Amino acid sequence: MTKKALLQSRSLQALLCIFIITLSLGTSQAAEPKAFSLDQLIQMALQTSPELKMAEQDILAAKSEYNEAKGGQLPQIDLVGIVGPAEDAKFPTVVLTGPKSGVIVSHDEGFGAISVFGRLDFAITQPLYTFGKISNRRDAAALGVEAQTAAREERRNKIVLNVKELYYAYLIALQGKNAARDADTYIDDAGKRIKRLIELKAKNVDPSDLYRMDAFAAEVKAFAAKAESGSITAYAALKKAVGLPDHEELKLKETELPKNPAELEPEGEYIQRAIANRPEILEVKKGVEAKGKLTEAAEADLYPSFFAAATGSLAGAPDREKFDNSYLIDNFNHAYAGVFAGAQWHLDFGIGQGKLDKARAEYQKMRNTQEFAEKNIPVEVIKYYQDTVEAYKSFTAYEQAAVGARRWIVTAFSNFDLGIGTARDMFDAIDRYGKNQGNYLQSLYNYHVSLARLDYATGKRIDMP
Repeated sequence: MTKKALLQSRSLQALLCIFIITLSLGTSQAAEPKAFSLDQLIQMALQTSPELKMAEQDILAAKSEYNEAKGGQLPQIDLVGIVGPAEDAKFPTVVLTGPKSGVIVSHDEGFGAISVFGRLDFAITQPLYTFGKISNRRDAAALGVEAQTAAREERRNKIVLNVKELYYAYLIALQGKNAARDADTYIDDAGKRIKRLIELKAKNVDPSDLYRMDAFAAEVKAFAAKAESGSITAYAALKKAVGLPDHEELKLKETELPKNPAELEPEGEYIQRAIANRPEILEVKKGVEAKGKLTEAAEADLYPSFFAAATGSLAGAPDREKFDNSYLIDNFNHAYAGVFAGAQWHLDFGIGQGKLDKARAEYQKMRNTQEFAEKNIPVEVIKYYQDTVEAYKSFTAYEQAAVGARRWIVTAFSNFDLGIGTARDMFDAIDRYGKNQGNYLQSLYNYHVSLARLDYATGKRIDMP
């Protein structure tokens, strides 16, 4: 092999090695799933939520209604254009003498001479004063846009709350699986100690202790199965909520729920914040104002409307001579226009009054809804606030109890090995530890969920980057 060929061969080998290394690095990087934080999951849910997209369309529809209502105060123009056949004709004459004196003689050329004509009619109407028919409906439509915007914020807050609840449920299920593994380790360790002392024929152990150990092991397995099922369900629901495709894996940056408590403000501060910021309050408030405007509009419908108008018409038939006369209008050749003022008043026997009564009833119903919301939202805030306080006290207490139970286990195991403790002491310690750990995890979950619901109840908005 020549020196040149050898260099080329080595170059190809080096390039091949670089390609293989790059490919393997890319594969390993692609295989590693991305880990998401809670804020990232919330952002993903808001970006992919069909509910928010529906809310956006509701806002667009409300804006269209507003533009429609606002257009009612502008001039309305009607145009009608027609094209059709017309007989050819010359200017008519009047017989001045003879038996047919005073008779108008037409010089039509008959049906054999047909041409075309065109005509354009227009009418421009400008409302002047309508007693509020237009302005009240315009204001109601503007309030409708604000109400739909508040409704979108309400849906947004519900999506955020749903993601938080699923996120906390998934994390606590993972922690439950870890707790089950710990308990299983203790059970397995206790079983080995019992078997060893039975073989040594120790007095503080009995073969029936093995059966009790099996019973404890079954309970731990049942708890582990429940935690596994809960984690699978929460995992699937969380993926759907954030819009993650089925083929992509969901991995969280956090591995367990934080224990650090949030500093709560006085309860009254949360109530005031809820009244000021809760989207439902704003939505129903704007709804009340809108219904009030529609009621005024329905009342205005019982009165006349004043307007100014301009009308005109332009027509032409090329093969017909034009006939100008102030008293006779030539439908095929003419041009005229005019302006005037007028009034329109629709009178009926009960229809308008019925519509007004219905509008008043809807207005009163909306006011009752507002009153209901203003009374019940503070109660909801108080409930979530107290749930948060209770859950915090519970999980801190159970956390301390779990630490004590763990020490109890160590002591019970040591005493059992020394022959001064029984297997029952070990099982009691493991049982108490398991119950404390389960209550601790449940209280920790309740604490975070109560905090999330308290944020929701006060209308707290999380602004995404």
